Amino acid sequence: MTRNSIVSAAVVLTLAILVTGSSDAVAQLAPRDLPPEQATEVRHAVAAWLECEECEEGQLEAVRKLGSNAVPTLGATLERGPSAASRARVRRHLEDSYGKIAEYVKKNPEEKLEVSQEEYVKTYLENYAANYRVRSAQALAAIGGDEARRVLSAAAVKKSSREDVQAAIEAAAKSAK
Repeated sequence: MTRNSIVSAAVVLTLAILVTGSSDAVAQLAPRDLPPEQATEVRHAVAAWLECEECEEGQLEAVRKLGSNAVPTLGATLERGPSAASRARVRRHLEDSYGKIAEYVKKNPEEKLEVSQEEYVKTYLENYAANYRVRSAQALAAIGGDEARRVLSAAAVKKSSREDVQAAIEAAAKSAK
């Protein structure tokens, strides 16, 4: 099994788990001063945006319409990425998917598994967290306003360890209205 086919399999399996339990990813991050109904709306809209696969159902627009109510949640996910519970859930899923790929390779000796489980899990867990941060920056730019610009500017100064995330944060900071 080539690295590309492993990547494809991992993406499909990872996306499947992202759809399940998505609101727990931001459950701890909802603004605390909103009425419960609004806080729930923020959590669900932000989770839908952070976890969408094709993102063709207006998820970003739904977050943008929340305006400043979504900024604290997005600022937290921009800074920290997904919650510890979400990371643990994704880690378990990735370990399971690697095991399934390894079993497939055992039954198909012409295929090769070219990455270790540790490397596989680390790579896709880092990508999962990076996606949260990038989408948080994009949503903050779409919302705009003083508070969103301040959060983006602060994040741009901190310098991410990943160049792709840093570039997305800087682009969002420049484009925020």
